[in-house]
Amino acid sequence: MEIDVEQVIDRLKKSRDLDLSGYARSTLTRRITYFMGLKKITTTAELADILVKNDAMFQDFLDKLTINVTEFFRDPPFWDRLLALLKADHKTQLNIWSAGCSIGCEPYTLTMLLTENRLPFAPIRATDMDKGALEKAKKGVYGPSEIKNVPAEYMKYFTLQDGLYLIDPSIKKKVQFEQHNLLQDEFPASEMDLILCRNVVIYFGHDYLWAKFSQALKPGGILFVGASEIIFDPSKYGLSLVTHGFYRKQ
Repeated sequence: MEIDVEQVIDRLKKSRDLDLSGYARSTLTRRITYFMGLKKITTTAELADILVKNDAMFQDFLDKLTINVTEFFRDPPFWDRLLALLKADHKTQLNIWSAGCSIGCEPYTLTMLLTENRLPFAPIRATDMDKGALEKAKKGVYGPSEIKNVPAEYMKYFTLQDGLYLIDPSIKKKVQFEQHNLLQDEFPASEMDLILCRNVVIYFGHDYLWAKFSQALKPGGILFVGASEIIFDPSKYGLSLVTHGFYRKQ
C-alpha cells in the first residue's frame, strides 16, 4: 500500500481547514496506514475523498490521529516535583491549562493534588482535539489500569462501581474540558501559571509549540512536559530548565 501523506495533508487543508503539516511524517504515515486498513480503504486518493465528503469518517479519522495512552499520576516522581515547585511559588490562585489532556487523567490528577494540599486554583482548562476522548473525560469513569498509580490517600476521590472507578463530582466540577487543536487554534496570551503538555509534542515534526506555550505563560510560569521530552536550548523560547520535565518562563 503506497501512502501519499502530502496528498491527504493538502486536501484536508483546502477542504476542511485542517492543517496537519506540523505532524511528523512518520507519525502521520503510521496513523493513515492504520486508519486505511481499519476502513478497508486502498488508496490515499480514496481516503482524501472520503475525509472531505463524510463528516462521520472525518471525525473518526481525527480521533485516530492520537493514541490516548494515559493514567492517573503517570510518572509519580514528577508529580512530587511539581507539588514542591507550586508550594515554593506561593501563588494566590493558579491559572492552569492541561493541553492534550486526552481522557482527563492528568487534569484530574492535578486537581486532586492541589485540592489535597490546599493550593488555590481557578477551574483548570483542559483541552484536546479528540472529541471522543473529551467525552470520556467529562464522564470521569476509569478502569483499573488507569488508576493503578493512584496513591492510597487519593483513592477517596474515587467511587468503585461495577469494576470501574468514578471520579468524585467535587473534582469533576473543577475541570473545564473543551476541544482545541494545538496546530491551528489560538493560545492564551501570558495568562497561565502552569501548563501541562506531556507526551504530546513528540508527535509533531517540529518544536514551534514550545514557543507558543512559552508565550501563553506568565513570567515565572511553569511548563510541565513528558518524561521523554527535552527542550533543547530552552532560552530560545524564553524558558529555562528547572529540573527534568519542568521549564520556567523567564
